[in-house]
Amino acid sequence: MQKKETVDKIQQIFNEKWAIEAKDYHHLLSLILPSINNGNLAAIEQHLSQNKVTAYAAMPYVADRWELEDASLPENSVVILTCDGVLYSWETYRLEQFIAKALANPKIAGIVLFVNGPGGMITRVDLLERMIRESSKPIAAYITGVCASAHFWFVSACGRKFVSSPMDEIGSCGIIYTYQSFKKYYAELGVELKDIYPDSADLKNKMIRDMEEKQDDSLIKEKLSFYHNLFAQAVARNLAIKYDRNDPLFRGQTYFADVALANGYVDAYGTLEDAIVWVLSQATLKRANEII
Repeated sequence: MQKKETVDKIQQIFNEKWAIEAKDYHHLLSLILPSINNGNLAAIEQHLSQNKVTAYAAMPYVADRWELEDASLPENSVVILTCDGVLYSWETYRLEQFIAKALANPKIAGIVLFVNGPGGMITRVDLLERMIRESSKPIAAYITGVCASAHFWFVSACGRKFVSSPMDEIGSCGIIYTYQSFKKYYAELGVELKDIYPDSADLKNKMIRDMEEKQDDSLIKEKLSFYHNLFAQAVARNLAIKYDRNDPLFRGQTYFADVALANGYVDAYGTLEDAIVWVLSQATLKRANEII
């Protein structure tokens, strides 16, 4: 990763809106802040360049892995997309690209999302959710660990959602923005920052200026409410339930697998093989209906 790319991604981490468990976001900051303070961009590069989204296609119960572009890919292959850890916006885009390749390849029957993620940046998650919802091929989710926030947003669109253990956690339909001011930090370095705007741009950065100067977070909350409404409405549509702003589901609650299953937020306990078989069965049913 080039240093400019690393700096750009650091800026995104601090400035993005997130659908993530707060503890995971603060854990992320605890990993990168020491490196920023020490000027060690290489350590940040190494952390951010770790592939957390991977893809391969396989036949059921066959251990061999195949690249999606492999000419020898078997008929009725199922793509396994591994979504592990914090979701960054650039990884969301990679997920879209993988899904598009799978949909375009006639040898691929469908997709299984192998999910263990606490959420992440919300940029493009709405587009990913729509892509999954409108997919011409069956897409299932296999949850093992946690499926929260941004991950829950797009996983809710899957045709079948499997959980692996009663310890799995599902939900956290909410948005978070962590306001950070570096003015005191710069002041300690002897640097004074003063932002100057022309009178003709009095609304420029008003949301942050209100927070800086007045400790007024009303504009920030207004924007976050807009994002949260998109998130909640998507989940309600995908789960075929009515949106109720007083429902704990839409207020950011997380649920263990048994409760999520009882409430219809996921569909069944199962294994990765169960998810693959479901995808193949749906693909076969679709072909049979087309013939009929």
